[in-house]
Amino acid sequence: MECVRVQVLLVFMHCLAMGSQVCDSDNMQDCQEELTNRACPTASTKPRIDEEPQQWQTIKDRSVIVFSAYIDRRIIAGGPAVRIIASGLQEQFHEIGHLHCQLWFDHLNEAISVGPAEYIRIYPSTLHPDMWVSHFIMCPLPRYAPSAPFAISITPGSCDETAENLLKVLDPTDEAKESNSFALCVSPVYNNFQDWLMVIEWFEIHKLIGSNEITIYNLSASPHTNKVLEFYAQSSDFQVNVVPWKFPPKLQSNVWCQRAALNDCLYRMGMKHSHVAITDLDEILVPRGYETWKDLIQGIDKPHRGAYLFQHAYFRRNHTSSEDPYLITQQSLWRTSEVTPPGKIRCKSMYKASKAVKIDLHFPYELIAGSEEYILPPAEGMLHHYRQEPMETFRKHPERFTFIEDEFMKKHEHALKERVNKVKLHIGL
Repeated sequence: MECVRVQVLLVFMHCLAMGSQVCDSDNMQDCQEELTNRACPTASTKPRIDEEPQQWQTIKDRSVIVFSAYIDRRIIAGGPAVRIIASGLQEQFHEIGHLHCQLWFDHLNEAISVGPAEYIRIYPSTLHPDMWVSHFIMCPLPRYAPSAPFAISITPGSCDETAENLLKVLDPTDEAKESNSFALCVSPVYNNFQDWLMVIEWFEIHKLIGSNEITIYNLSASPHTNKVLEFYAQSSDFQVNVVPWKFPPKLQSNVWCQRAALNDCLYRMGMKHSHVAITDLDEILVPRGYETWKDLIQGIDKPHRGAYLFQHAYFRRNHTSSEDPYLITQQSLWRTSEVTPPGKIRCKSMYKASKAVKIDLHFPYELIAGSEEYILPPAEGMLHHYRQEPMETFRKHPERFTFIEDEFMKKHEHALKERVNKVKLHIGL
């Protein structure tokens, strides 16, 4: 344990040099004792983890898997803590057993153990007990820690010698967060997704309306679609992140645990951008009374608003057009005359990253205390949903709906065609 004590003293000297208020001359002995008590000399050798694994990893003897880890310093959201994106078997939620966190710091050769960790449902429903659903694991940061950990493992016991997982801890302070900047998060593409032209159109239209960065989760796509995604990921003109989403196929889940992907993206993009929008690949959060997302938020923002909910309008997909390139937003112009259903049921949302804690596919599950949702009237903004096939409600009860022609997106026609054709030419498709 002598080497541990030496490392402890080095940490505290670092704290003092940096002017830390966590450990100072008044409480150095208490901090030293606490750190020594929590050190894990029996844990594995100090790891190296330069790149984020971006793959699901198991936890020994637990029906839980983990994907990513983020520092969350918001006290009001349960921090400071390491917030881990996880998935677990629903029926075992209350029987999962203890989970412990092994934190690795640059200045220490041994892991520091904290726990038991808090295990939190993202999806609050208790339905589908046989499914793997989205969860958070919350690992509190030690009060004396002089810096953020660079890696973390989740184990069933404190100081377990062998951990089956190792996650790189992503820290918001490592990114230069911009004010009034906007990220788009897209649900996982799957089933060998083949509509590569749609991917180009969607990326380009979102660039036109104000997205500064896009993150998409890729479970399964065709060779042509992967070629498009690779082009954007390597482009220096605009940041697109393609996150592999190889959710274990043997585990039953709802659309490959997409809630975990979207909450991962909330924290991944929330490190860099003030606002994060969540959609599927056939949806657009359209600013109707403004030109761009930035203009919209500047026009309607209030300090207490944490989520902006865009109400749903269904656009019938035009399958008869022979236009080249065939652009869905330019050829599919007939939509429901009213938002359907009104309110938040089928809406999609844009979040203030600083105020969102956990989110659903459509709306927030939790915002920090004092924050509110704001449902946009259609004149300000609307969710354009260009679904391939009508939803069940439209199929069963067509008499309930009337359709009107809506050419709002035609204003982007020239710029959009020019951008799409340029990308097609560059890629060779």
